[in-house]
Amino acid sequence: MKVKKLTNFDFAILIPVFHNKDKIKPLKDEIVKYLSKYEYFVCFVDDSSDNETKIEIEKTFSNNFHVLKRVKKEKFSTRFSASLDGFKWINNNVDTNYIVEIDSDLAHHPKDIENGIELLKSSNCDLVIGSKYHKESVVKNRKVSRIFISKFITIICKILFNKNVSDYSNTFRFYKLSLVENFINREIVFKSPIGHLNNLLFIIKSGYQIKDIPTSYIETDAESAIRTSSLARYLIEFIKCIIFNKFK
Repeated sequence: MKVKKLTNFDFAILIPVFHNKDKIKPLKDEIVKYLSKYEYFVCFVDDSSDNETKIEIEKTFSNNFHVLKRVKKEKFSTRFSASLDGFKWINNNVDTNYIVEIDSDLAHHPKDIENGIELLKSSNCDLVIGSKYHKESVVKNRKVSRIFISKFITIICKILFNKNVSDYSNTFRFYKLSLVENFINREIVFKSPIGHLNNLLFIIKSGYQIKDIPTSYIETDAESAIRTSSLARYLIEFIKCIIFNKFK
């Protein structure tokens, strides 16, 4: 039986969460403050090992939201697979032409959502990236390890793939639904955040139009430094991702 979609939304907001109970209320306040003129739907994808974040979301949001609860067994970040499940749920259940993915911790700020959505609507681009490396962006409090990894990935990918894409590592992205429909059923090669890079390279190679906007990126998580074990995994996956997309 075909599910009737939720209708009349200007866009959907996809927010992966992982033990983010204390971040839900501040996030909701900023979304309401800056997006009051829009009709939007919020889809949370919750990989937490308990229900505390889910309960906080249900207490804080009163309507036009859904919590997609997943059972996470992996010991590493499965951020991309969480996002992909969110894209699939939105595509099947929400009637909208645009989807924005944003972090839950306000490192990416909801005040920038309007700019990204309006650029999608007014131009022929299929994807807008909130770029940390746009000349007008404001970036603060980033850990040295994260700066190095992000810039390393972006420099390598600009050389090998598309020099006009200014930020290959940021997951603050705005998608036309027609683009989402073309990647949601692809095989998952990397469940980790490297999956976002792999997906971006697919979008580039497929000839979709990409633009960027300036953004405020204020690191808010005191434990945001990447662990050594995760760093090794990401490095190996990054190398595989480059080989897969460049030479196959």
